[in-house]
Amino acid sequence: MIELEKASDVMELAREINSRINMNLNLDKIAFLRSKNAKTTAIARTLVLPAQWRYVLGEEKIYIVEVISEKYDKLTCEQKVYVVTHELMHIPYTMKGLRNHNYKGFKQIRRISNEVSKFIC
Repeated sequence: MIELEKASDVMELAREINSRINMNLNLDKIAFLRSKNAKTTAIARTLVLPAQWRYVLGEEKIYIVEVISEKYDKLTCEQKVYVVTHELMHIPYTMKGLRNHNYKGFKQIRRISNEVSKFIC
């Protein structure tokens, strides 16, 4: 059974990345979770909450960034920066919808994450 917990370390890393590369994302609208026993091959994933869920839950959160503990926690600091940068890149600054991997920013993630890692790691 999947176990979930808030991931404050991922949130702090996301704040640092958001600030350093001027992504202009409102991170207060993003929930950061760590899951255990998730049935996925992903290291992390970004989800958008449908409007109906936000209405029913009365939440201000629009997105969820989930890291898969069994995979994410083993990564080096530089790799974690890359993964979190990648997940944040899915969220447009307008906070509407999700970007797919065709977004031009995805071609620059390696360079961007390497630069940010110099300050964080």
